[in-house]
Amino acid sequence: MGKRRTMIWEKFRRYLKDKAGGCLKKTDICLLAFAMLFSLMLTVSRHIFNLETDISSIDSVYVTDFHWLDLVVWIGTVPAVYILMKAAAFCLAAGESVLFQSGERREKGLWVLFGSWGLLIVLWLPYLFSYWPGGIYSDTVDSIHMALGKEALDNHNPIAYTLLWRAAFWITGAFSGKGEYGGLKLFTVLQTILLAFALSCFIYKCFKWGLHRAFLLLCLLAFGLFPLYPFYGISLWKDTIFSLTVFLFSVFLYQLFPEDRKKLSKRQLAGYCVLDLLIIFLRNNGIYVALFYSVMIFLILLWRRRKTLALQVGGASAVLLLAAAVIQGPVYDRYGYNVNRSTESFGIPMQQVAYIVSTDGKVSQQDREMLEKLVSMDSWKELYSPTVADTIKFSPEFDRIYMEENAGEFMRTYLRLALRNPVKAVKAYLLSTMGFWDVFESSSTAYICNFHFGNAEYFMSDYFDYYLDISFHDFAEPKHYISAAVFVWLMLGTVFICLSRRNYKGLIGTAPTLGVWLSVMAATPVAFSFRYVYALFLSVPLYLVICLGSYGAREH
Repeated sequence: MGKRRTMIWEKFRRYLKDKAGGCLKKTDICLLAFAMLFSLMLTVSRHIFNLETDISSIDSVYVTDFHWLDLVVWIGTVPAVYILMKAAAFCLAAGESVLFQSGERREKGLWVLFGSWGLLIVLWLPYLFSYWPGGIYSDTVDSIHMALGKEALDNHNPIAYTLLWRAAFWITGAFSGKGEYGGLKLFTVLQTILLAFALSCFIYKCFKWGLHRAFLLLCLLAFGLFPLYPFYGISLWKDTIFSLTVFLFSVFLYQLFPEDRKKLSKRQLAGYCVLDLLIIFLRNNGIYVALFYSVMIFLILLWRRRKTLALQVGGASAVLLLAAAVIQGPVYDRYGYNVNRSTESFGIPMQQVAYIVSTDGKVSQQDREMLEKLVSMDSWKELYSPTVADTIKFSPEFDRIYMEENAGEFMRTYLRLALRNPVKAVKAYLLSTMGFWDVFESSSTAYICNFHFGNAEYFMSDYFDYYLDISFHDFAEPKHYISAAVFVWLMLGTVFICLSRRNYKGLIGTAPTLGVWLSVMAATPVAFSFRYVYALFLSVPLYLVICLGSYGAREH
């Protein structure tokens, strides 16, 4: 043991002397670009004010005017952030020599997979016993009702997710009069098991890639003890299953394209297609996420002159995307599954229009007439909430049918208003998305689901309190809320490190979560919803592995 420690230390010392120190000597354009972006976020964040009232209004959530001094602040912040990035690069370069024990892959180790899986389930049992049979969100209530045939099927909540619920109810006999709680319990248990399995697969892959056992143990302890992992196991909303699928796909992609691979086997291509289809159909933004990463992977492979792989993956992706577009478009339209499709996609434009109207921006008579067909001008002002579009689109006054039938006219009106009021449009956008770019802004909104929503006709049991008179709730429930933007910037930092080190395999590994974030920034209906980008939280350990690999000479 002592000899092995001496070898590791000597290897670490040589790396510090011969390689890691060199990362501080030259200017890195990619890291500088990241420093400029992060500094811009810090500068703009100074102007965001969120007083956190029950219902946000233009008086409680607002953006102050920008000033030329902001340029000075930005210029002064960039060097500091850049130095921190170079220091992080130094640590990654040094740490790679320790955390990757050897360049050889470990061939055995299923005990790591199943041992991690079992331990995670044991560590998460208190959450199951305290929140049994899991938290039910409002969207989940709709899916449950559709799965049981109480409401007509529609794709507002993805049909694929609703069918999973229908399968759970069928297995437990809910359709033959045996009650619905069996389906709830089965779904919660299976979701928790699947989440534990996804995280265990990552630990197993790290073991196979040759990472140090200390790193594996650290990941295992984080997965088992940090509450945001088990809380999403018992949170019954579509985001858990979608996010773990994105995470598994990211890990799958990272190890799918080593430099010596010329083409994918049938098994590898089948795995790619299955995970791709799950991402497309488990959330309504999934098809846009898939389009983004498919194009990104195709272009990277072409850039690396791997035409056979590019055509193979690009062709499969094109077929799947085309089929999904037909199913989710004309087919769903024919059966009446696409309800309020345009309204759901126009959350940010509606917020920008409402902000312009509320702040007495420049609105022509033509645009005023169009907007009043949706809701009166006074109501645009009264209903506007800077952090959520639902107050407008779900208002009884809002004409959703007219919006669906005249989506093109609304978008033309929106574009005219944005061009006449560019500063107001930008301010509205910043407020509508603040939770996904500002590391200083967080909220309890859709952070976890540890309760039953008001319209859920089920009850939750706390067996810890009932049998042991112990409140696990007080210990486990969040006291402070982490900003989703923290994980966004960790992802973006990984992307820029990959660009800096020309780690194209790492870029491919980040493509799915980058697509998730971009789709949220393009069409989120709320300023805060941790669940929308939960896949980025799950992927943090993968980002670390990618960054470590970027400063090493090994293919993992």
